[in-house]
Amino acid sequence: MKLSKTKKALVITASVICAAAIIVLAFFAGFWTRGKIGNSSFDWAMDIIKEYYYKEINSGNAENVALDALVAEYLDIYSEYYTAEEYAAQQNANAGVKSGFGISVSYIPQRGLTLMSVVGNSPAFAAGLRTGDVIVSATSEGKTAEFSSLSDFNAFLSGIGDEDTVTFNTAEDSFEVTQAVYATSYVLFATNDTAWTFTGSDALEMTESEGDKIEYLHDDTGYISLSQFYGNAPEQFRAAVEKFNEEGCTRLILDLRNDGGGYVSVMQQIAACFAPCKGGSAAMVARYRNGTEEVYNIISSSSQPVISADTEVYILSNSNTASASEALMGCLISYGATDYGNIYISDYAESYLNAVGVTAADAKSGSTYGKGIMQSTFVNRFTGEALKLTTAQIYWPNGVTIHGTGLTSAEGAENRCNAVEAPLPISGDGEELAFVARAIYSS
Repeated sequence: MKLSKTKKALVITASVICAAAIIVLAFFAGFWTRGKIGNSSFDWAMDIIKEYYYKEINSGNAENVALDALVAEYLDIYSEYYTAEEYAAQQNANAGVKSGFGISVSYIPQRGLTLMSVVGNSPAFAAGLRTGDVIVSATSEGKTAEFSSLSDFNAFLSGIGDEDTVTFNTAEDSFEVTQAVYATSYVLFATNDTAWTFTGSDALEMTESEGDKIEYLHDDTGYISLSQFYGNAPEQFRAAVEKFNEEGCTRLILDLRNDGGGYVSVMQQIAACFAPCKGGSAAMVARYRNGTEEVYNIISSSSQPVISADTEVYILSNSNTASASEALMGCLISYGATDYGNIYISDYAESYLNAVGVTAADAKSGSTYGKGIMQSTFVNRFTGEALKLTTAQIYWPNGVTIHGTGLTSAEGAENRCNAVEAPLPISGDGEELAFVARAIYSS
């Protein structure tokens, strides 16, 4: 690829964006961090857009708008402008360092304030809260608030200090949680006997978490949930693979529901954990506007634990499975580690769709997100600000691109995957996983 006027660095990432509280839109973004000089921030940005954006734009009166407005008005939804402070904060978060309770919530009519995710190794996870729990009320500093809407919850949080302890109440139990800085555990490994997650200041201590075991799994089955492709996810995933092998498992259920992607290099390393995906082989290919291609190879570590080629690999996914997750699935399919028949995609229940007022099409029910274009991030060396642009389309090693379509469970579709009815778009143990387990064992 042409790199005149720029200096190419080794940082390659992906990131996500969010729309409504329910439907997470994620995208594949291979970030090449580069520096480029311009006469001003605006000139710097426009030079990069003209040279690297994946299509020409009619900038019109662009000179009269701020950079963030320029990106919003003239570029696609995946492009973004960051101030120096915003870019630094994003880089810190992508390294796995976060702060707060470690939860995301949505209010679902007829159900209540539902935990859509609980971050591994977060204060909330350590306290025992899990995805799918319904928070009825919360207490802090002697004051209790009940939640009948998302705004009720946000109003309650606005009065919480960084060091205040909050007691979150479900219908069955109470959980005391204090906000804190923590390293993220992206991986959970479970069998029918026990489970393990990652704890400690760097989230690399594999720690037994018996309460997360999945009792209905057969003795030969291991379950790995991967929430994002950031931070120490490669080390965590390799440790889970070692435990998988120690337990003598011959079937793997890989849960990629709501995994919107992350660093490309993490995907390259995790792909190497599957024996058919040999180190040095292509993990994915990026094709640019000028017709050139760049191959991103599978990265194998010196003592690489692998899931054997004889292992049956099943994958759970949903409409929030995007970006690096879709690329990983494409890599596994391309090399025969799994196939379309072993992939299950959430088909959201009508009761859920009606409750939140969205259609199946709007929620992308029955398909993965379908993000097969890549963004590159350019950094202004003098100001620290950054500009993310769509620059390439992504192809699997077998030449397939899923951009705009995703993997699908639609009848009559070529390479059709399986549909599984989902009461909610959440991951973890629940009705979907139980259904998939039954389907696996009955086949």
